Amino acid sequence: MRKLAERVLQSLHSIVVQLFLLFFIGMAIPVIIMGYLSYEKSASIVEEQVSKVASLTITQLSDKLNMFFKKIDDSSMMLLNSKIIHGILEDQESGLYESTAKVKEGKDLLTSIMINSPEILDIYIFDIKKRNSVLSADSFMSIPNHEQSEWFKQIFQANGASVWFGLSEESYLKQAGMGFPVFGFGRAIRSWETGEITGILFFEMMGNVLISELDKVQFGDSGYVVITNDEHQYFYHPDKTLYGQISDLELPAQMRQFHSGNKSTLMIPEKMNNGWYVHGIVPLEELTADSASIRKFTVWIILGALLFAIGMGYFVTLKIGNPLVKLSRLMRKGEEGNLSVRSPDVGSNEIGQLGKSFNKMIEQIDILIQQIAREEREKKLAEIRALRYQINPHFLYNTLNSIRWLARLNRTTEVDHTITTLVQLLEGSLARDGVFIRLGEELDLLTKYMIIQSYRYDYEIQLDISCPDELREIPLPRMLLQPIVENAIFHGIAPKDSGGRIEIKVALNEEDLTILIRDDGVGMSSDRLEELLNRDRERFNQGMMNIGVRHVHQTIQLYYGDNYGVQMRSGIGAGTEVKITLSSQGGDLDVQGAVG
Repeated sequence: MRKLAERVLQSLHSIVVQLFLLFFIGMAIPVIIMGYLSYEKSASIVEEQVSKVASLTITQLSDKLNMFFKKIDDSSMMLLNSKIIHGILEDQESGLYESTAKVKEGKDLLTSIMINSPEILDIYIFDIKKRNSVLSADSFMSIPNHEQSEWFKQIFQANGASVWFGLSEESYLKQAGMGFPVFGFGRAIRSWETGEITGILFFEMMGNVLISELDKVQFGDSGYVVITNDEHQYFYHPDKTLYGQISDLELPAQMRQFHSGNKSTLMIPEKMNNGWYVHGIVPLEELTADSASIRKFTVWIILGALLFAIGMGYFVTLKIGNPLVKLSRLMRKGEEGNLSVRSPDVGSNEIGQLGKSFNKMIEQIDILIQQIAREEREKKLAEIRALRYQINPHFLYNTLNSIRWLARLNRTTEVDHTITTLVQLLEGSLARDGVFIRLGEELDLLTKYMIIQSYRYDYEIQLDISCPDELREIPLPRMLLQPIVENAIFHGIAPKDSGGRIEIKVALNEEDLTILIRDDGVGMSSDRLEELLNRDRERFNQGMMNIGVRHVHQTIQLYYGDNYGVQMRSGIGAGTEVKITLSSQGGDLDVQGAVG
């Protein structure tokens, strides 16, 4: 499995595969995106239109119900404002004849309202003061125990506000089945003079009028309409067994779309004037079935485009990719150093011209590599010789000057000893065995150099060398440390006229060799130190001290690279510290052999 994955990853780097994928993806992706967007837009338009139609249907249904309920409410207000009804409920001193006349007028009023509203089964007015006294359109009858009924209590507690009661298979008043659903409406009648509740008005109406109207509203095969009160109880539901039950659906106050599995249902609520809600339950999948044909057509377009993209991708890779792959293989061989490769495919098109250019480029590279190799070798040798020719006369001048002063003082023994040491130093700097020397030998030559300097000064200059034995075998360029020590003596310790100390510490940090040369001389200012650290050639040519530092720094960079060189730190009266960093693995061996 791992090898298979590696092969797949390698194949992705092939220009043939990349061209195929480029053409395939370049043609397939736009078609897929456009097809998807087209389908989504079409489906969105269909869904939007369905939502608008369904919402309009619910709004129209709500308007019809509001008109129906308002008609009932207006009838109740007519009774609440009727002097006849108030006269019957507040009649306490009238005689039998007058009372009978008032009741007849009340019954006539109720009858007239029922004639104008055939959906009303009966209208009942309960006298609170005269318990068991009921006025209806049919008779003045006694109906006991209604004060304990739940609907009676709700009307009484509403204190004159409208109270609606949902569909029921039993009569609210007779508490018996009617053979058809009924629903009720009631409100309390209050005295005009005292404001006390004197009666309870109750309308009992046939539910078939509403049910027939609500059953007409359907959304697809499974969509329907429900009506709930403010407590989420069903006033109406297609399932009659749910009348008066608490809704188990989440019925939002605003239009919302719900997802259950793969089904999407739109809930459309509309609040009526009496505080109830008409909810449309709209199954979007059924009503947006036309969008399925759009989806199928879009899928066929996408499949056709994919097949066409595959064919075009194969054709392009055959005509363009394969020649480029062959040319790439030849280039890889050229990168590996085989400059004898040539492209056989040199047709007249752009790929053929590319093959011709490749062949010419390989020939030119072969020539340039040989020429650059010669020039770089000669340039590097010239730079190293120039630096060494600068430092050797400087060192020889200082030493001969010391011998001259010894001769003037007739110190012949010291002159002899100094010249002998000078000869040994010159032999060590001639590089007969190569440019590089072991660190231990370089430190020995440095000790001999200090012998020469000890004859020049009347005070003692102490040299302390700390170098582990295992580091003494590391090679480094000849005469690398002597210019730094010479600068420490002439520019650091000599101006004090009281002797001094030079300390050399050698350490290995991973693969880097660091040589720390520290003196306790007069030091130098920050401006002077910045001048020395500036590697500009013109400024380095000013003064012998600059030549010594420049020689060491550039020699290290020529052999080891730009990551190595000399770092300095100093201060007035604080001495000077020079840190030399080079690689412990040796420098450029080709240059070493050439110079040697």
